[in-house]
Amino acid sequence: MTAAGGAEPALAQVAAPSAERTPGNVELPEVEARDPLVLQLAYTGDLLSSVSGGQRRGTRWINNVSAIATADLDTLAGVPRTTALVHAFYNNGARFSGDLVGDGQVVSSIETDTPLLRVLEAWVEHHGTDERWSVKAGLYDVNSEFDALQTSLLFVNSAFGMGTDLGASGRAGPSTFPSTSLSVRGQVKLGERLTLRAAAADGVPNDPSRPRRTWIGIGGGDGALLIGEADAELGVVRLLAGGWTYTARSDDRFDAATGAAVIRRVRSEGVYLRGEAQLAGDRERGLRGFFRLGVASDRANIYGGFSSLGFVWRGLIPGRPQDDSGIAVAYAGGSSAGRAIVRNEGVTPARGEAVIELNHRIQLRDWLGVQPHVQYVVAPGLNPTVRNALVLGLRLTATIGE
Repeated sequence: MTAAGGAEPALAQVAAPSAERTPGNVELPEVEARDPLVLQLAYTGDLLSSVSGGQRRGTRWINNVSAIATADLDTLAGVPRTTALVHAFYNNGARFSGDLVGDGQVVSSIETDTPLLRVLEAWVEHHGTDERWSVKAGLYDVNSEFDALQTSLLFVNSAFGMGTDLGASGRAGPSTFPSTSLSVRGQVKLGERLTLRAAAADGVPNDPSRPRRTWIGIGGGDGALLIGEADAELGVVRLLAGGWTYTARSDDRFDAATGAAVIRRVRSEGVYLRGEAQLAGDRERGLRGFFRLGVASDRANIYGGFSSLGFVWRGLIPGRPQDDSGIAVAYAGGSSAGRAIVRNEGVTPARGEAVIELNHRIQLRDWLGVQPHVQYVVAPGLNPTVRNALVLGLRLTATIGE
């Protein structure tokens, strides 16, 4: 979100996939109003049923409500070219992957494992006079700007948001939904086609031992998550190339999981390449595709490699020009540590976990959408004793902005 300077109030603009994207890969409506304060509400509900395979059958309803306030501080407080944002959410904490499927990539991107009422983001962003650079500081969701492309936002599975190699890293995950940490992000535009951004975030968001507690602090050996990304627009193609590292060493995942007498400390880092392109037609009606490739440190993470590929067609069904239809597949390759944990349980681990998702979003109103979808999860949790899971789901999204 940007705030223009000058005597007139800035246009408050809301556009995915920047920080104005809510949990659940849901885009907020675009708002263009000469108002120094923009308030938005978003609801995402996932009705999910495990109909075969997985750990057991069952149905869950996951709810997530977000409230976002964005302020133009130039108009409100006389601070030029500066915007502030506060994003709070409530999640009912229903467990679907954790209780029923047993997968590591997580069927629903809004699953939190525990009920939460929390501030997700609270930051201030200052822009240069020519809008070529900006600095942002505060509670910050790394996935709001890093490793984020619009095409994949249609899909429900978490793997199509932040890649699993990065999303499953760290002691408590990176600074993203549902736990964020104090961060600083810088961004600069080099010409019209290339943007560089980098961020430093506290390496352990909140308190992993008390997941319902909100804890904001730095130090204590947490280290930092450092991440950088190059964002290039090449005609109808957009490419992201990024790298990340934790400054503090992590426990070897196998040693920690098995209670080894000596727990080795290892580096956790990785790189990724992500892209999307308009393959036919245009954004109003046509076919778009996306891909992602990533690798992560083998001993510090459960998943050492990740790849995804997907296609989204807007207006595929005659008479429904605003609907989106999509198919996507993601594969998270087990690291040597992750596979050794399964082998320690007396079974031969799968090489990786895969998910295929078919999704169709019915745009009932500009602010209301319904998404029936089907997911098929192969080798949940890398454990061959857990059968492949078939999941039927319905996502409801509602957004209001003014």
